[in-house]
Formats: sequence, structure tokens, C-alpha cells
Amino acid sequence: MKMLFVLCVVMIAALVATKLAYDAFTSPLSSFPGPFAAKITDIYRALKIASGDIDSTHREWHEEYGSAVRMGPNTVSFSDPYLIKVIYSNKNAWRKSDMYRPNDALIDGQRLSNIFNAQDNGWHDQAMKPIRGLWSMTRVLEVEPYVDETLNLLVSKLDKLFVPEGKVCKMDDWLAFFAWDVTANVTEQERDVNNLIVDSTKGLFYFAPVSQIPWIDHLLDKNPLIRVGPKPTLTGVVYTFGVVAQYQQELREHGATDAGKERPPHYLDRYVQLKEQKSKEDLGGLEVDDKQIVNWLMLNILAGGDTTSATMRAVLYYLAKTPSNYNKITAELDAAQLALPAQWKDTQSLPYLDAVIREAIRHNPGIAMIFEREVPASGMHLPDGRYVPGGTKVGVNPAVTNRNREIFGSDADEWNADRWLRGDDEAEAEYKGRLARMKDVSEFTFGGGNRVRMGKSLARMEMYKLFGTIYSLYDVSTVQD
Repeated sequence: MKMLFVLCVVMIAALVATKLAYDAFTSPLSSFPGPFAAKITDIYRALKIASGDIDSTHREWHEEYGSAVRMGPNTVSFSDPYLIKVIYSNKNAWRKSDMYRPNDALIDGQRLSNIFNAQDNGWHDQAMKPIRGLWSMTRVLEVEPYVDETLNLLVSKLDKLFVPEGKVCKMDDWLAFFAWDVTANVTEQERDVNNLIVDSTKGLFYFAPVSQIPWIDHLLDKNPLIRVGPKPTLTGVVYTFGVVAQYQQELREHGATDAGKERPPHYLDRYVQLKEQKSKEDLGGLEVDDKQIVNWLMLNILAGGDTTSATMRAVLYYLAKTPSNYNKITAELDAAQLALPAQWKDTQSLPYLDAVIREAIRHNPGIAMIFEREVPASGMHLPDGRYVPGGTKVGVNPAVTNRNREIFGSDADEWNADRWLRGDDEAEAEYKGRLARMKDVSEFTFGGGNRVRMGKSLARMEMYKLFGTIYSLYDVSTVQD
């Protein structure tokens, strides 16, 4: 018996050693440079992400190893911004990798996927088609009054709790509260409830490393016997089902109230209207039931305010640390004399406000990870002639491409809102070309192709309105100052 045990251990060790040797030396990806540990196990990059500085780590790896870095046994990261449109195309979109599967919810023993993490592009496109137009900037502006409500509430809290006695305000928390309350308000006219902020934050700390070794999620969050880990998706699904059920119950009992007719429809209103007013044929064969409405709403819940508030914090921090930028934006707002809370249309004539927010989006993208896709069966030929076989997980990290020196200049690693303005000696045509290239690359912060972040117009509106208001009302500085 002892001999059999030893033999089994030796065989397992031999198989593991063989697999590691194959991944390191004879795999079709062995020609791609990268950290040795990353070539043989995904655990290495998961640990790097868990450390909290994966954005700078990825930039360092690309500086050391070049434009294509092997970051896992079957994963390659690219820093060439011109590959964005290849990998994240609208036409013949590449399949999302299994890194997104940990965002499933386990309900009654069944894994429930959502539109965000769906790997089936056909199903995703069918589910998104009825609502895509509802998230254009034109339609988002219809819910601007809800953003005004939330912004007025934030200002009243700051005025009451901090301004009178000049107390220090932990503004990063208040920015998160604002971003999440906007999300809830435009979704179903509520503010954050059921600990969605807490669970979402915990979920990021879980999802980020586990997404790099997604099979381990079966043993942790999706373990049918003992769950290990946070439950952000489950909390969101259960909460959203409850919201939809309560909303429809109120409609059955009271119908559309006079107040409801006077206010602009929020997104739950719009989705229920699709269910009630559109036939399955009108919606391209999509069955709109409560489950589908919840799936649509989960786009809001999953994105929430985390990514938006991360960019907001960057604006506040870097303006406080860069007096020249701070002085320019406050001078612009003083001259503009905006009606408050700032309205989106009024902020669009403020070039320096635009420059500051664009620089924050570039310098501090809300998600600083590779957006993984699977190479099609036909494989992928790189501009330098190298071949990436089908089934390989590849992607681009916006925290890398947003620092590309050819696109953003030699100071790409530095904060500089002035880069978005025309230089004193720069020809108009030259500036327009440079600006178009910067915008094209930095927009990838919101994703690419058919999986662009649906709420990006809402996120932009929040930020322009927020900072147009905050810097019109207050002098903002850090405690150290």
C-alpha cells in the first residue's frame, strides 16, 4: 500500500513537471517573452494583481519584454494600441475568455450568467439590441434631473457636515457615495441599499485575482457545499429581482401615478415598457420577462460606481497636486458663471474641464487589467510576423496603451491636462490629428467593439456635472497643504 502511494505521488509529480516543461519550453507560445513564473502558472499573475499595483507591473513587463508579453501559460498581453481594433472588433467579435465567469451568480445550484460576462456573442448582441439606443447620450440626458437630485444632495451634505467648521472631508468616500447613488437613482429612483457598495468593493478584491485562474472559482464562490468569498453578483441579482417584483406590484395596485407621469422615466421604467409594449418579434425574437429585465439592470449594478469613482478620485487628487492645472480650471469656471448644479450642455463649452477629465480617464482608467479575448481558430498574425494560435487568451490593458509615448508624448507617464489642448506653436491640422489619436486610444478605457461599456455616456455626464459644480463652489486642497 505504501509502495502504491509513493508510485502515485511520483506519477503525479512527473505529470506536473512535464506540463510545466511543456508550457515553459515547447508550447506554441514559448517564443513570446515574459516572466518565467508566468509562463508556467496563472497563479503568478493572480498574485501580482492581488498586490494592488498590476497597472504599473504590466507597464514594467512591456518595457522589459516588448509589445507582446506572455503573462500566463496560455495568455499574451499586447501594448500596441493599433491591435485594439483587431481584437475588439464590432464585426466577427472575438469571444470573451473564461476570466469573466467568476461574475456568474450561483442561485439554487445553477450558475446564472449576465450580459456583461456572456461568452456567447450571438446571445449578447440579441439581448443588447433593444436597449443599446437607450444608453446613447441623447437618451441619457433624459435622466439628467436624477443626476441633479443626487448632486444637490451631495452639495447639501458637504455644506452641512464640513464647510461651516472647515472640517477635513474624506472626499474619496463621498465620491463613491455620489457615483453609486447616481447609478441607483437613474436605474430605479433609489439610493444605495442592501450593502451594494460594500459587496461590490469586496467583489473587486475577489474578482480581480480569481479572474486570472477562473477554474478556482468553482472551489470558492461557486462551491455548492461551502461558499468562500464575497457575493457581489448574488447580492445584486437578489436585490434586483426584489426591485422588479416590488415595482410591478405597485403598478398592478396603483398604476402609473401622476408623479410618475411627470418625472422622466428611469431605466427600470424603460425596460418594463419594452416588456409591455413590444412583442417578441419586435425585439428580434428576444423573450423579455422579469429575468431579462434583471439581466439588463445588472449592467448597472455590476458596473455600479466603482470604476466611475476611481476616475473621479484621480481628478480631485491630481488637481490638488498640480497647482497650474487647478488654477486654470477654477479660472475657467469663475469666468463661466455656470448655473448650478452644472448642466451637461453648459459644460461642453469648457475646454479645460474637458481636458482635465480626459486626462483622468487616460491616466487612471477604472479597470487596469487585460480585457481578455480568445483568438479564433484561424489564429492571429502579428504585424512583426509572429503567430498566435487559436484558443490563446489575448488582450490589451488600457493602463498600458494609455501611456503609449508615440500617442501621448514623451511625458505619457505624467499627469498633464494641457496635452489635450493645442500647443502655442502647433498647427491646427497637426493638433486635430494628435487629438484624434489620443481620443481613439483613451476611449478603450471604456472597452472596445461590441462590448463597450454601456454606461460610458452616463459616466461622462456625471463627471462633467460633478466637477463643474464642485470647483465652482469650493476651494479644494489636500490635508498636507
